[in-house]
Amino acid sequence: MFSALATLLHAMILALDSPPAHLPSYSSTNLLLCTTLPFTDNPVLTLVDSSTTDNFIDESLAVLAPHPLQHLSASIPLKLFDRDPTPAGDITHCLETTMTFANGQQQEL
Repeated sequence: MFSALATLLHAMILALDSPPAHLPSYSSTNLLLCTTLPFTDNPVLTLVDSSTTDNFIDESLAVLAPHPLQHLSASIPLKLFDRDPTPAGDITHCLETTMTFANGQQQEL
């Protein structure tokens, strides 16, 4: 999710035929964007981390989706910045959905 978001943000900013994009961060230390998901009633603050190799969503939010999570054939080890494993463990499921940014731009996840 996050590397795709970084790519999307980069493309939005560099687009020469479009007006400049303005997506305000809700944090002074992180890139937190207000987004919506088709299965949530309220906007969700989304952390954008351009250095991640994959896209991630917390299980507590993913289980709200009306369609079931798909079990991965092989789990994905999730490590913290210091390369230690996360207390939550490996990534074992996936979810396909669409995220909408505050400016109306959408991204398939």
